[in-house]
Amino acid sequence: MCSTEAERTVERMTSSHSPTHVVIAGGGVAAVECALALRDLAGDRVRLTLIAPETDFELRSLRTAEPFARDHVRRHPLKDLAARVGAELVVDAVAEVEPEWKAVRTAGGDTVHYDALVLATGARHRDAFRHAMTFRGDRSALPFNDLLADIDEGYSHAVSFVVPPGTTWPLPLYELALMTAAEAWGMGIDDLKIEIVSPEASPLELFGPPATAAVVALLDRAGIAFRGGAYVREASDGTFVLVPSGESLDSRRVVALPTIEGIELAGVPADASGFVPVDEHGRVRGLADVYAAGDGTSFGVKQGGLACQQADAVAELLAAAAGAPVQPRPFKPVLHGRLLTGANAQYLERALHGGAGDAPSEPRLWSAALKVDGRYLSPWLLALEGDVAPAAADGEGLDVEVALPHGVGAATYALR
Repeated sequence: MCSTEAERTVERMTSSHSPTHVVIAGGGVAAVECALALRDLAGDRVRLTLIAPETDFELRSLRTAEPFARDHVRRHPLKDLAARVGAELVVDAVAEVEPEWKAVRTAGGDTVHYDALVLATGARHRDAFRHAMTFRGDRSALPFNDLLADIDEGYSHAVSFVVPPGTTWPLPLYELALMTAAEAWGMGIDDLKIEIVSPEASPLELFGPPATAAVVALLDRAGIAFRGGAYVREASDGTFVLVPSGESLDSRRVVALPTIEGIELAGVPADASGFVPVDEHGRVRGLADVYAAGDGTSFGVKQGGLACQQADAVAELLAAAAGAPVQPRPFKPVLHGRLLTGANAQYLERALHGGAGDAPSEPRLWSAALKVDGRYLSPWLLALEGDVAPAAADGEGLDVEVALPHGVGAATYALR
């Protein structure tokens, strides 16, 4: 008798027909990582179908660099990925899952049957404020150029970068604030007031004291104020006040991140925020042969590298279930972060497990070309783009590695 749920999954699926038909829903980092991992680990033991709402894969984590002409978002046709992994590509969105029939229905009305389904559909971004400029990380980020133009022409003298309450991660906002300060300095503007307002007690506190100290030094050098432990509320007249003090923000220009919610699918369980509950192998709780990875899951930290790690855990289990000589490993998250600022690159590491303590490692140059770290995704992108790192060449980066317990809960974050 099998001793674990993972072993029971392997036993059940290896007793069925081969190859195993795996349907992957989504076209982001988790979906691409899962497809690449499955083809490598399982070979022709699996037949892949990729259902994606867009024709291209986008590496959106570099969106913050675009207004400053320091880098750009990469786009690659998903049809090329499908050809590489031997998958059928269906350009459509999954609208409903029918687990009793082992089928999905698409928005276009088609039905696709599966032996195993991987939900990598991502999450939904919501504006937290009506009168702030929300930096979503998609094409709507382009109006940030208008703010830079207003600063250059002397129309804006103070900017507040606000982290809203809820599920979000502030790192992109720090990037925007730091690069805005560098841009203003480069334009000969030395009277611009910039502040970061965040519920965090200290800058990027999730990464621990060494990283916080490094970020504090970066903010000090850039002349950026930090207000920690602060929640911002939008008043009915469009002004912004701090809670609970009631103090108004001085800045007339406010830049905020969106909050993140799950995309609820009919037939799939979800928590109050729309996120899909999964176990440490990515199995959706309560549904047989349905898995999930990435921002749409209930795991508290939303970040591209972690999405890849979740996808790897799912791929290993499915490869083993298809008969491949793979020992499935549970998802043990390790968070890698890179902060673009506008100077040189450095590396800092902190582990939160195994008694490693809080001592920072020696800073050293970071040669990674990509902000998203995936075991299969990164080599695939490097093969497409070449082993170059434009952001590292002209942008200072703080790279932090943090190991997180699987059950990270109350606070939820998303690193884009």
